Amino acid sequence: MHLLEFLEIDKTVYIPENMGECDRRQYLDMSKLVLLYQLGDINLTDFRAHGLYCLMNMEFSKNELESAQTAKMENVTMCSKLLDSFFRIDEEGKMHLIQDYIHNPVKSMKYKAMTFVGPKDSFSGMSYGQMEDGLGELANFTKTGDMECLLKLFSIFYLRPGEKYSAVNIDKRVVFFKYLDVRYVYGFYLLFVSFFNYLTTQCEIMVDGKEIDLTILFQSGGSTDAVTIEHESIGLRSTSFQLAESGVFGTLNDLRESDAFMVLIRMYDLTVRNMKEEKEMEAQRNKNTSHD
Repeated sequence: MHLLEFLEIDKTVYIPENMGECDRRQYLDMSKLVLLYQLGDINLTDFRAHGLYCLMNMEFSKNELESAQTAKMENVTMCSKLLDSFFRIDEEGKMHLIQDYIHNPVKSMKYKAMTFVGPKDSFSGMSYGQMEDGLGELANFTKTGDMECLLKLFSIFYLRPGEKYSAVNIDKRVVFFKYLDVRYVYGFYLLFVSFFNYLTTQCEIMVDGKEIDLTILFQSGGSTDAVTIEHESIGLRSTSFQLAESGVFGTLNDLRESDAFMVLIRMYDLTVRNMKEEKEMEAQRNKNTSHD
C-alpha cells in the first residue's frame, strides 16, 4: 500500500500499489480505467489522475479560486504518479499492467434482479470444462480483440447459485449479459489472465504432503519458456479427448464436469511418468551404445 499524509488536515490515506490490493469497488473502477487507457481513450496522465480519485474514493470538483485550483492539480499530478506502481516497464520502455493475483475481488454480482456467483479465490472448485472453455475464449480475444469473447468468458464463470456450467446455454447467456457494466466483464478478464500467468509459471500445490509443480504441464518440449495462450488452449482440448478415451474420468462430459485441479494432478502424474520412462529409455540407449 502507498501512504499519503495530508498534514493540513492531519489525515493519512492508504491506496493500493496494484490491482491485487484493490477492494471490490476500487477493482471495478480501476478495471474500466485500465480498459480506457489500453484502448487509447485516455492518456497516462488522465489514467493517473482519475485512478487517484478512484482509489481515494473521491469525486473531482473544481475550486472557485484559480490559485487554489492550480495548487490542487499540482498536488494531484504529483501524488498520481504513485499509480505507476500498477505497471512494470520492459526493456523497450513499454508499460504492462502487473497481474500477479489469484483472489477474486468480485465474488458475486447482481444483474437484472438476479444474483450471479463467480469463481472462488485461486479458482478452486472450477470445473475442467470451465477452464478449457475459458482458455479458449481468452485465446480468441487475444487473437481478435472481440469483446464478445470476454462476455463469453464472463458467462462461463459467473453462474446462478447452484447452477452447473454444463447446463448453461452460453450463447443465450451472452445475449442476457449484453448490457452488463464493462467493469465486471473487463475486470474478470484481467483476473483470468492473472490466473493463467500463475497457473503456467508459479502453480505449486500440496498433494498428500508432497508439493507438485503443475507448471511442467505448460512448458513446450521441455523448454522452461511458458507457452502461448493459443497454444495452451489447443493443447488442453487435445488432451481432453485423450483423457476421455482412457476413461479415467469417465466420458468426455464427465471429464468436463470434474474438478479442474484434480484433472491437472492426473495430467501431472502422467507427464512425470512419461518423463521418467523417456529418461530410462535414453539411459538404456546410451548403455547399449557404450557396449557397442
